[in-house]
Amino acid sequence: MHDVHASDGTPLARATRRPGRLLPWPRRTRWTAQVAHPSQRITGKAGTWYAWLLYVVTAPVWLLWVLCATVYSFFDGSPDDFTFGRPARTRWRAPGTGTVLDHRGLSRTYRHDPGHLDTRVAYALAVLRTWDRERRFRA
Repeated sequence: MHDVHASDGTPLARATRRPGRLLPWPRRTRWTAQVAHPSQRITGKAGTWYAWLLYVVTAPVWLLWVLCATVYSFFDGSPDDFTFGRPARTRWRAPGTGTVLDHRGLSRTYRHDPGHLDTRVAYALAVLRTWDRERRFRA
């Protein structure tokens, strides 16, 4: 849980991350932000359902490709990392307004609607999401 404050100390939002899990049924990572003014709840799920379906269906091919690339890099001597990340697109949505912040995983860009979400909160959500993703891959 992370609290977002303005420069004068006024609370802007509280952001929470719920990790994904496989059992009892698959759930994607979910970001939730309770915005103070106007009082609204914003939720974002990591990945889209069709990206996850494609990821799972093509996993055996990716595994074979990574294995071959790893063997090649062993003989070649290059330290390249041939791993793939999970689907990363995240859309934060608010009830009644639709998508207020959109992160596109491949291009690593954020799109934000300043009319429905404070820019400071959008920036904080983007930083938290990027920091969390980098932290998971370093571990």
